[in-house]
Amino acid sequence: MKNQSAGTPRAMRNLNELLILNEIIGGGPQSRADLSRQTGLSKPTVSSAITHLIGRGLVRETGRADNSQGRKATWLEFNTHCFYVAGVDLGATRIRMALADMGGQIVQYQQLAMPEGSLTDIEFQTFLVESLEGLLKEYGVAWDRIKAAAIGIPGVVDPAGGEVSRLVSPLKGLETTLELANLTRLFPVPVITENDVNLAALAEHSLTGDAAGGGGSLLYFSLGEGTGGGIIIDGAIYRGLGGGAGELANMRLSAGRLEDVLSAKGLLRLTSAITGEQDKKPDSYSSEPGISPERLFEEVRKGDPVAQSVMDVYSGMLAEALTNICAVIAPDSIVLGGGLGSNGDVLLHRLEARLTGLDRKPRLAVSCHRERDVVTGAIQIAVQAAFRRLREEWTL
Repeated sequence: MKNQSAGTPRAMRNLNELLILNEIIGGGPQSRADLSRQTGLSKPTVSSAITHLIGRGLVRETGRADNSQGRKATWLEFNTHCFYVAGVDLGATRIRMALADMGGQIVQYQQLAMPEGSLTDIEFQTFLVESLEGLLKEYGVAWDRIKAAAIGIPGVVDPAGGEVSRLVSPLKGLETTLELANLTRLFPVPVITENDVNLAALAEHSLTGDAAGGGGSLLYFSLGEGTGGGIIIDGAIYRGLGGGAGELANMRLSAGRLEDVLSAKGLLRLTSAITGEQDKKPDSYSSEPGISPERLFEEVRKGDPVAQSVMDVYSGMLAEALTNICAVIAPDSIVLGGGLGSNGDVLLHRLEARLTGLDRKPRLAVSCHRERDVVTGAIQIAVQAAFRRLREEWTL
């Protein structure tokens, strides 16, 4: 559609409707009289615009206001179910997807296993498209009701052009497929791509007290099969040069490379080293082959002295990493996530005791969203993109 002249009746009507819609979205439920006062538009203009907005499904009447005198006013609010957004969390072994309304509330969620073996570009594209279309079908909506989709990628995403690098295994080889330009061709809606841990950080920041004012800083530290960090500064994702901020794996600790010692494999190597130095009881878990991180944390909770020794050493290395990071960015909050980091009852008090060298201690916490942290952050940026698209459509 061609741009309208600024002074045409239709353009003026669109601007009035957009002004009113913005007021309802930002100010919450209001009456027609409230909107007239807030926008400076006449009551007839407001009433006409509201009729059109209701007809488009963007605004709905929600009941009568509790006036003390006179005729009861009717409340008007933004209809968050007018459109939807999709969020995707691509993982090495699974894919999580969510459908949310324009208020960011998840209305449909699913988790699927990634196909085994190496995928060709075409196979992966088919899997991704069919998975998302299955999510939409399950909820009963079509693509014309979706305003935007955001995808969390387990690798470095260049904010300038959406190029992808350093993908985790077994997704290596799909870098070109996951570039923003190529993903955009797969779907009939605007697509946004972002590093997965950055999205997790954004989701956690929205729950902190500073988020209400849009400021504050946060480090999200993901500990699992791999390691990674997401950094929020002044309420926004800090991506760094080429999107490389938060790539903590290569940080050097006294015990070695960070990912080598703090990942799940690193924790298991530490367990083997410590149990090899201590006497083992015949019935001890440490004498069993194939000890898993999950079992190790269980034994710590049971009070097993060997498991506790392992966790004390591991927490010391983690505290060293956090101390170094805090010396650079001094975040208000540090949130642990991932398969290992989610064990806050085991880790947090140990870290508190070991972060003694910091003059200003950040708040320590564990991810509130757990396994949904990335997809929740994807929904947040998809909603922002959806509102931008909605407002742009009004100016056409």
